[in-house]
Amino acid sequence: MGIELNWDDSAQTILHCQFESSWTWDDLFQIADRVKAITDNTPHTVAAIIDLTEGMTLPGGNIFSPTALANARQLLTLGEGGTGPVVIVGATTLIKMVYENFKGLDARAARADVTFAATLDAARAHLAQVHKPFGDAQSPLSTPSDA
Repeated sequence: MGIELNWDDSAQTILHCQFESSWTWDDLFQIADRVKAITDNTPHTVAAIIDLTEGMTLPGGNIFSPTALANARQLLTLGEGGTGPVVIVGATTLIKMVYENFKGLDARAARADVTFAATLDAARAHLAQVHKPFGDAQSPLSTPSDA
């Protein structure tokens, strides 16, 4: 498959979605369905890292084609009810520009908590600051301090 989906942390609070250089729209919709199933059945907030560091080509080769735009809009509806922040790693300037323009055209995109990062480490550091999967409650993997 052209897109891999795994947990990025042992607490299962961050999904890592890694795109290989070539993928299909069917690959993406299968992953979106898996993400929706996970977030619908997880009691805590789930964040995501979208990893484009291996490079990314768009099926059909044109981000402005009617098919690409229709698929992007459909993906936004699949993401409704998503539970946490998303960090996109390794995005090109064109991808960032298209996303910023798309935000102006679609209210769902404008409401999304999406950030861009240059590296996986930067993405993880950002999520460590902003992602609170259990609210103010303690993570089930942390231990109480002896204070």
